[in-house]
Amino acid sequence: LTMEPYAKNIGEQFGNRVPGVFTDEPHLTPAGGLPWARDLPEVFKKRWGYDLIDSLPSLARPVGDWKRVRHNYLQVLLDLFIERWAKPYHDYCEKHGLQFTGHYWEHEWPNCTMDPDNMAMYAWHQRPAIDNLMNQYSEDVHGQFGNTRTVKELSSVANQLGMERTLCEAYGAGGWDLRFEDMKRIGDWLYVLGVNTLDEHLSYITIRGARKRDHPQSFSYHEPWWKDYHVMANYFTRLSMIMSAGRQINHILVLEPTTSAWMYQGDGAKLGQIGNSFQKFVMDLERAQVEYDLGCEDIIARHGSVEGSRLTVGQRSYDVVVLPPFTENLNARTMDLLAAYLDAGGKVLCCGEPPACVDGGASDRGQTAARLAGWTRIETAEVPQKLAAELKAKDGFAIARTDGDKGILYHHRRVVEDGEFLLLVNTSIEAPSAGSFKAKAASIEQWNLHTAEVSPYRCGNAEGEATALFELPPCGSLLLFLSQKPQAPMPAVKQTIRVVEAKGELKIVPLDENVLTLDYVDVAAGGESKKNVYFYAANRFAFAKNGMPQNPWDSSVQFKDELITRTFAADSGVEASYRFTIEDSVPGKLWIVIERPDLYKVTCNGKPVSAPKGQWWLDKSFGRIDIAQAAKVGENVVTIQASPFTIYHELEPAYLLGSFTLKPAQSGFTVVGQSKPAMTLGSWKAQGYPFYAAGVAYICTFEIAKPKGQYAVDLENWYGSVAEVLVNGQPAGCIVSRPWTCDVTKALKPGTNTIEVRVIGTLKNTLGPHHNGTGLGSAWPGSFQRGPETGPPAGEQYHTVDYGLFEPFVLRQTVTE
Repeated sequence: LTMEPYAKNIGEQFGNRVPGVFTDEPHLTPAGGLPWARDLPEVFKKRWGYDLIDSLPSLARPVGDWKRVRHNYLQVLLDLFIERWAKPYHDYCEKHGLQFTGHYWEHEWPNCTMDPDNMAMYAWHQRPAIDNLMNQYSEDVHGQFGNTRTVKELSSVANQLGMERTLCEAYGAGGWDLRFEDMKRIGDWLYVLGVNTLDEHLSYITIRGARKRDHPQSFSYHEPWWKDYHVMANYFTRLSMIMSAGRQINHILVLEPTTSAWMYQGDGAKLGQIGNSFQKFVMDLERAQVEYDLGCEDIIARHGSVEGSRLTVGQRSYDVVVLPPFTENLNARTMDLLAAYLDAGGKVLCCGEPPACVDGGASDRGQTAARLAGWTRIETAEVPQKLAAELKAKDGFAIARTDGDKGILYHHRRVVEDGEFLLLVNTSIEAPSAGSFKAKAASIEQWNLHTAEVSPYRCGNAEGEATALFELPPCGSLLLFLSQKPQAPMPAVKQTIRVVEAKGELKIVPLDENVLTLDYVDVAAGGESKKNVYFYAANRFAFAKNGMPQNPWDSSVQFKDELITRTFAADSGVEASYRFTIEDSVPGKLWIVIERPDLYKVTCNGKPVSAPKGQWWLDKSFGRIDIAQAAKVGENVVTIQASPFTIYHELEPAYLLGSFTLKPAQSGFTVVGQSKPAMTLGSWKAQGYPFYAAGVAYICTFEIAKPKGQYAVDLENWYGSVAEVLVNGQPAGCIVSRPWTCDVTKALKPGTNTIEVRVIGTLKNTLGPHHNGTGLGSAWPGSFQRGPETGPPAGEQYHTVDYGLFEPFVLRQTVTE
């Protein structure tokens, strides 16, 4: 239905500028009840030999042969989802040179009625994908960032079916407060688990109206850090190249108990046991640094075989198969293969009793298999260390963590022609991670993902086995190449480190005008008026009084052009007033920013004002209106008025810009007028810049008569999205993650050098949410929709973040002898 119109209009770009097709969250759940199709009973009876209609009560109640009925029902749903959706889409893309990608509802597992088996669906992608929302680490079964299972499902299918590239839609709903360190932390975690294409969510064309609240942040010109984003783009470009080279070869297969979960759909308590148990099991394997793939029974049925004493799934072969806790069912084809695998000398580790069901029905085949020589019943807690020992015995690779290590350590190995890549990642934002590893290698190189530099990495070597130490800061990563080629041992070196003394005072300058977000208005529409109303409520009021239930840009679904072509009566309209108070004196520079000012008549204290063409701030549709001459000491009122009403009249916050500071008041903030706001070290928020995002420059000079050795700028204590470093007015680099340092050696000259560190904030403080609690890392549309109903709260109650440089930066010299 959708692809042919695309082919008609842009088909010549298929496989070129249009490399693929992304689908977002296809699923089977209807508006109410259970998934159904008109011919479902017929297909069900043909597959299973009995009547589904007669067994419908078993889908909702534990009556009759309910486990078998539920299993069989989910199996048919999966088959139809593949045959009628995934396979046709895959085949169309294959024929037209496109890559089919996108994600399902992987975070809902083990609830399977939306998507019976996510892994089975990935098999029909050319570039399988998941999504990963928010910036809040959680190892919960339904978590996003931190939910290792979801990424391992993806990478396992890619390994088994030889898919070179995988994709993740990342960062969505992470909030305007997302920083570069957060991006790196989330991205590193995704990549170390097997993602190798980063799809940033999202890039707004405009943030006008409701759009700014649609699961921000935005990868676009709106962000104060946008000009520096190339640093992160280059980092992940290099990592993508490495993580799509060679192969990840795991010799352990852990069956995911999805078909067991099918039997308990609707039983929240039992599904909780299955999901939580498997989630913990997977995390325990990760903590023990076990290398494994997850197994999907549908993929095993289509691509599985026994070769020698190994179970093969597509392009991967496994020495050990693990049945995790609550594996109560296996499909008939899986059981057939396991029996053959055991007969051939294979090894199965079973956490608990053998499966009691096959295809959902009671069966003694599990008990029969358990009597074979290769079957071992094992306590769940013993599995991680046993498998880690298997890995060490298999190819000599092992990781040992330092006693008391509180980091969150992951690793990933990829085999290439002349060695292996080893990626080590510490996902903890609070604690470092350290330890050592052993591997079969003649030498080790460090590949710097920030600079693309390759350098020797210190290691010991004996009889073809390399041993090395590692130490990762919070959110740190380390990419190493374990080479088969020997290199000369690294010589012992002596380093002298000193801090270069600064000359003169630290100069501190804001990079842009200060900001006050005005998010309360007086509103009048339809003959009724309200005072001191939160903008979101005022917006709904205006649309309601003009004949629409709410702002259609916020939540409506448009059929053809029925919304954008809607017209309103000639006497319709809206009026809104923004109030602010100035203390001391009117700032010499003062602007009001109104979204789409061309739609309104605008006055400041009764005087008409307007936005000159081309004068905008933050978004190209946000008009910047000079009100310095119209403003006064005391209360000021900026009023916007429009008639007739249109669907483009979204009432949004206004923004006051200028040379002022802000003082918290009992109701919002008071503007304190001054020509040059003085700033010091410390929080911008505490210095009257609570809504400010653009950045502050910290400037100092250093005398270096004759540069020698390496020089780096270190930040001891700061908080921001990114820190830009300039030397003598020229960009020298960016500081994005710990250890908060930037090499400036090549930028220095003999004599006087001026070093400038620009700490950049985020739009969290400007755009909010300001009234949704104090949490960070998550911003959904609803987060912005609530504000106190009694008018602007006290300024101290607005939630903003303390950005700034809290201690002077340091210039460190290192001389190596």
